[in-house]
Amino acid sequence: MNKEEAYEELRVQIVTNGVAPGEILNEKDLMAQLAIGRSPLREILFRLQEENLIKPLPRLGYMVTTLDIFEVRDLVELRRELEGYAGFLAAQRITPEQLEELRTIIREAETETAPAHDVANITEYFDTRFHSLLYQAAGNQKLTKILQDLHIVMLRLWFHVGLDAIGFAHQAQNLYAVLKALEQKDAQKARAAMEDHVDQYAAQVKEKFL
Repeated sequence: MNKEEAYEELRVQIVTNGVAPGEILNEKDLMAQLAIGRSPLREILFRLQEENLIKPLPRLGYMVTTLDIFEVRDLVELRRELEGYAGFLAAQRITPEQLEELRTIIREAETETAPAHDVANITEYFDTRFHSLLYQAAGNQKLTKILQDLHIVMLRLWFHVGLDAIGFAHQAQNLYAVLKALEQKDAQKARAAMEDHVDQYAAQVKEKFL
């Protein structure tokens, strides 16, 4: 596979708990697994370090970063505020092309028409696409970087607590409220819809802890 495909393959494995937190990754094993050379692999590993998904261990390789369950409440509270603000900005700045792409993502999520290699990880596939586009529409690079980091942590937690069987399609109806607010360019409604989206995530994760 090429470098981008190898990056996506390894990233999805980590995010969806296919490679568990704390697991050690060896370069030689990864080269064989991903059918890729040392130089492109090291570029991939650097990208994953930037996303805080792995960290180097001298003489051992790389370790998949662990999840601090005790930080969940703080992270959810922060994400709720920032996702709401992203929705607020996006309602004012989104383009017609971005709106149409959001419509397509939601329609595809309802029918779960992910590419074949992503079927097993459909939640991660659609959820990441939706949020990435929303952040792009918000038009604030600093906000986007913070939210992307938070999003990865929240996705990993989603799978870590065993919610991988709950498809993103189940949340598609909720996202129509976000889409409608964006279409109407109603910033306050978009903020509220995104906050509600995060609240639903938090409620499902909390249920797994009880």
